[in-house]
Amino acid sequence: MTEQLHNLQQLDNQSTLQQLIERLKPLHVILSQNSYVKDTTYRLKRIIDDAGSQPIILFLGKERVGKTTLINSLLGRKLLEDNKNEPTHVNTFIKYSAQECVKAVFLDGMVATFDISKLKLLTVSNNESAQIIREHIDYIEVYVKHDLLKDVTLIDSMGLEPGANNTAYFSQTLLQRVDEVFFVLRAGSSATEEEVNFLKKLNTFGIEANLIVNGIDQLDGDVNAFVLAEKNRYDKYIGQIVAVSARNALEARKTNDSQMLIDSRITQLTQLIQELVGNQQKKTRHVVELFINWLGRLRKEIELIPLREPYISAYENIEQYQSDFELEFTRKQRDIALVSAYEEEYEQVSKVFKEVQTLYQLLQKLASDLYLRDSLVEKYEEVAGLYQKNVRDYRKLHVEYTMEYTRLEKQYKKQTGQSLSFPIPAEEKSGLMSDRMASLNKIQAQLAEKIEFITKYEEFVLKNLYIVQNRLNELADKRLQMIQNQVDDLNIQRKRERTYLKSYADKLTEFNCIVEAQSFLKDAIQPCLLDDTLPITDQEKDHIRNTIECICAVDLTHQALYKRLNINDSDDLLTQLDFNAKFKLIGLSLTEADIVSEIPVLPQIIEL
Repeated sequence: MTEQLHNLQQLDNQSTLQQLIERLKPLHVILSQNSYVKDTTYRLKRIIDDAGSQPIILFLGKERVGKTTLINSLLGRKLLEDNKNEPTHVNTFIKYSAQECVKAVFLDGMVATFDISKLKLLTVSNNESAQIIREHIDYIEVYVKHDLLKDVTLIDSMGLEPGANNTAYFSQTLLQRVDEVFFVLRAGSSATEEEVNFLKKLNTFGIEANLIVNGIDQLDGDVNAFVLAEKNRYDKYIGQIVAVSARNALEARKTNDSQMLIDSRITQLTQLIQELVGNQQKKTRHVVELFINWLGRLRKEIELIPLREPYISAYENIEQYQSDFELEFTRKQRDIALVSAYEEEYEQVSKVFKEVQTLYQLLQKLASDLYLRDSLVEKYEEVAGLYQKNVRDYRKLHVEYTMEYTRLEKQYKKQTGQSLSFPIPAEEKSGLMSDRMASLNKIQAQLAEKIEFITKYEEFVLKNLYIVQNRLNELADKRLQMIQNQVDDLNIQRKRERTYLKSYADKLTEFNCIVEAQSFLKDAIQPCLLDDTLPITDQEKDHIRNTIECICAVDLTHQALYKRLNINDSDDLLTQLDFNAKFKLIGLSLTEADIVSEIPVLPQIIEL
């Protein structure tokens, strides 16, 4: 009965939260029509998206404490680059999707999609293109297929930076988005004074971080003693504590070592995550706090609008956008770097089969280029692998047979002074000679068995060669088209930016959306916040009433100014980019002769 009541309470919390979010969505649509509250509107969109998605867990700490390796161990694969010499340069959201890819979210709101293989370029690579791209990135989203991500989003963060007042700094904007924080500490390396002060500061934000002690496999002393010592120092500022070995967890999953996996304690961390993300009431309270803070930000924005001569400012901002060559230059440099990365990938895909001339080379290519895979190709790859394995085994056995046969020849010639020929007269046979002939016949039987397997697998490989070959060419062509589409999307987004600029110029008098938002806050949002269904204190309710009253007190209805600005389209950097005209797909064109492996002739059975 207790469990049923708990489930009912969770359902009620979810329903209450969903009702609030459904009311916030129209408010976001209304505010989206005005550029002067663009950043505040974007923050509202984040609140809505985060509330409607699964809980978000942030892993933070100093550089090289193993945050990236921890996330890799939770996912059971080396998804993120965890090179000690190249720390993570950008905050990385890891989310669930059946189709794996990477999305870079830029500071100006533009989104670019990449293949999962480009993840290293965006996170740790130090080549020139990567650095240019990262200068403009706000964060990246990595979409992978893993059951844990169906319930939670993980964030691999950049290392903590030195801050004021003997503490550390981390983006408060990102902290406000997350539902849970895991502070990562290296086993044997106690938290510094700056880190402890940072944990205290988190508490002032209403955040109680959970502690992960990582690297217990590398600690010389007692793990429990180290954890207890840390707990005694700052226990009141943290929640749960888990000690793990992310490195051993990864190795255990790689080698299927169940005992090592247990000893790594990674399953305890997974269980804790699942327990924390199941607390819907805590999530509801978190969203409410975010929205109350957001209301205060909106109030400041709207109260400043009449003081900024918004219409004149709009004209100046658009004019500055056109005339500021440096801004446009940096944007173009970013886009050039993006296109360069796309072009490099397109060229690689177009030549993916260029050097493939044998079945072995084809299998090597399939193992390294994951976009060349579907159920048909994987079945063919499996059988072709078995075919090549049996060919290798046959050749190895044949070498063994040849060596044994040579020894028999030498023995016979030494014994008789004659060359070996069959059948051997009984009087010329010795015990050792009989044993060697029996051994040869045994190897011959194994060779005959391998021949049967080779024949069966070879028949399948040859029969399905052209079907699979056509499918591989289709998959490569599909990949090329996807890359071209990504470039086209980039071009569309650039054109959309210019369209937005025109829209801003044409809608300088359209501050009616702010007036509409004021009414919506008063009539739709305020009753929802004050009807006692949400976890809001009486003091907070008074604050909400006062904030909404101040927002509605700003009179924008009397202002009416229209200026049409002449914004001409500049030459678009990405127009006429056609990779297909520059790089033609070199299709796979193997024949039966390229596929079939030559093997030595099967020896005859020796008559004993």
